[in-house]
Amino acid sequence: MKPRRLLYFSHRWLGVAMCLFLAMWCVSGVVMMYVGFPELTQDEHYAGLPPLAVDRIQVSAEEPLALADSEADVERLLLTSSGERPVYLLKAAGAFWRGMYADTGARIDPLPAEAAVAVAVGFHQAQHPHAAAAGKHLEQLHMDQWSVSDGLHPYRPLHRVSINDGMGTELYVSSLTGQVVRDTRRSERIWNWLGANLHWIYPVQLRKHRSLWENVIIVLALAGLASVITGAVIGFMRLRLKRRYRNGSRSPYRGMKKYHHVLGLLALAFLLTFLFSGLMSVGPWGIFDSSSSFAEQKQRYRQQDGLLRSAPAYARPEDVRQLIRQNERFPVKQVAWHWIGGESHVSLHGSRQEVRHLLAAGETESLARRIHGHVAKLIPGSSILDWQQLDGYDLHYYSRHNSHRPLPALRVKFDDPEATWFHINPSTGEILNRLTDRRRLERWIYKGLHTFDFNLLISNRPAWDLWMIFLCSAVLAFSVTAVVIAVRALRRGRFGL
Repeated sequence: MKPRRLLYFSHRWLGVAMCLFLAMWCVSGVVMMYVGFPELTQDEHYAGLPPLAVDRIQVSAEEPLALADSEADVERLLLTSSGERPVYLLKAAGAFWRGMYADTGARIDPLPAEAAVAVAVGFHQAQHPHAAAAGKHLEQLHMDQWSVSDGLHPYRPLHRVSINDGMGTELYVSSLTGQVVRDTRRSERIWNWLGANLHWIYPVQLRKHRSLWENVIIVLALAGLASVITGAVIGFMRLRLKRRYRNGSRSPYRGMKKYHHVLGLLALAFLLTFLFSGLMSVGPWGIFDSSSSFAEQKQRYRQQDGLLRSAPAYARPEDVRQLIRQNERFPVKQVAWHWIGGESHVSLHGSRQEVRHLLAAGETESLARRIHGHVAKLIPGSSILDWQQLDGYDLHYYSRHNSHRPLPALRVKFDDPEATWFHINPSTGEILNRLTDRRRLERWIYKGLHTFDFNLLISNRPAWDLWMIFLCSAVLAFSVTAVVIAVRALRRGRFGL
């Protein structure tokens, strides 16, 4: 087959295959702007928690540490509630969450169905104190359509509980922690079948096989790119800007084919960036992978010589009770322990905004000094190039939709081969995220090109909404022309260009 004929043949049949996908991605993308995939936000989490039952705290904060290997990196240690009972929750690196009741010291795992229903009902009533509700246990599961997210893996298996609130609310309760970890509502589930599930090609039967799902996305994105690139080559070949066709037009086509020709060239830049950034969303072929372990870096920063050197601050139950009672700023719903260099401190939480940070009793070293003294351990053998406090968001550190990032934040830049940046919460010392040179590239060629999440737009809505809807509408109009041409051609059994 001659190159020119192969070019036309490829575009025709790739267009038939991809025109419906392009239309679907445009419509579903607009839906996703307003209805995201189900998640339990921080605000919803705290709204569903009761204030800690202080008098029932009888177990030391040291005891839940025994649930993990002695040399494991402790990522999180929390004192919170499961239903009305206080519980310690422990997350070690590479492990599932583990829970222990703070009133008896009994392990939570596995949480029975009736207890999961009680937790779900209590959670819902805390969020809606003036609405009576009852719950029904639907099933215990590992994964379903609304719990496929990788972030839920450490909490599985899950109990799915229905709440009779008239909105079709279903809550997912972890059998390991006894806490609600996801909520969905009927309207949310319906819209997601028109939004995220279509846009991400997200049926649970496919998504639970992550490598297969990623390969499907890669193949579809590459097919879409091939279709657009071949169409662009043909479009420019057939376009006459100076010497027009006999009918005076710059395009040789008529009717729907002419609309397809013109719209395709006008929307070409966005078509290419949209499909290319969609391909980049799955990090194909390990393009954004790092040669260093983020988990190991955090472990060096949090622990001294790979081990925790001291018991948690305020570990004794009487100390915890006194700490909570002395806090007059807000009702305490959660206590979190944080480690830097093997030494711990705590934070008290009433909501996402209501937080109080406390060093260990008698501690003389300030938290800022402790952070400065141990941050170099993140990447031994490399030097710190820059240390910057961010009091506002910028292109690499920002909040978007339900993804909230605290301010101020510290940005520390290293001179290692990956030119790594770390963002640190100065109030807790926690490492918020890591950006290697590849991850900063990902920010531009995936997030930047796909969602245009630039501060100028996302901080001035509805400017971002109008821009995204305009672009999606333009591509949708182009896709409709492709669908019409494909349907007509398939009915005739042949193509003509």
